[in-house]
Amino acid sequence: MQPNEIFTYPKENISQEAQDAVNNHFCRFLDKICDKQSRTISYPMGVCSVWHHNKKAIICPHRFLEDNLVFEQISEEVFGAKDNVLLLQEVKITNVGSFDFVLVKFKPLTSKVEDFCIVEFQSDSTTSTGQLVESLKDFMDTKELKEKYSFGLNTYNTIKLSYIQMLIKGQVMEKWNKNIVWVMQNYVYENMVNRFQLSEMEYKKEKNTKYFLYDLIGKNNVDYLTLVDKKASTIANLLKAFTHQDTPSLSDFIEILTEKIKEKIKIKD
Repeated sequence: MQPNEIFTYPKENISQEAQDAVNNHFCRFLDKICDKQSRTISYPMGVCSVWHHNKKAIICPHRFLEDNLVFEQISEEVFGAKDNVLLLQEVKITNVGSFDFVLVKFKPLTSKVEDFCIVEFQSDSTTSTGQLVESLKDFMDTKELKEKYSFGLNTYNTIKLSYIQMLIKGQVMEKWNKNIVWVMQNYVYENMVNRFQLSEMEYKKEKNTKYFLYDLIGKNNVDYLTLVDKKASTIANLLKAFTHQDTPSLSDFIEILTEKIKEKIKIKD
């Protein structure tokens, strides 16, 4: 495993733009200095995506901001146009939490809301992140990387945390008959589908919970965010999958506990 994009450019990119971004810790997706921090380095934690088992995994939600492509595509799909649409960030609502973004379609020259759509970004997370920090330090110090660093992806945790939010926020949107779009990579979505044995996820406009699935496609030493698929679900469908998970074996768990007791108090059979 290695970093893929460092300060928003693939590590192999030696263009002046890429070098300037690295030297200035600049994020071209935010159009300002990277705001990710690690307590073990004095500069920002500027790894946007990583190579992991032959895929480019996005680990920073800002990576989905590329050229406002996501918002334009969602606006065209949900509203039928991009005109008179305003993007709001971090909008909070009581008993629900904060929405990453809200696309608001308003009546021209007025503040009247005609429609809106919630947009949530879901990047992946890493395990053994100290190794990822080490890889960034190696690159910043020498512009060279080892063949492999021992960090991983914590996709299950990513899905576990986001799934609850899908249920909570999606339920509100269904009652309001409004759209919520989850922006994530295709492999994260597929992992979720497999873990929860989801079905009936075909894209239909009438379903309020939608998934826009993206991947990174490389061209001329730059990775481009590319929409690869769209899916959708009802909350009833998500909830059914969530509440019908296989129950682990009680005897297997007792066996695990027994072995741990033996280890703790040094008992032999």
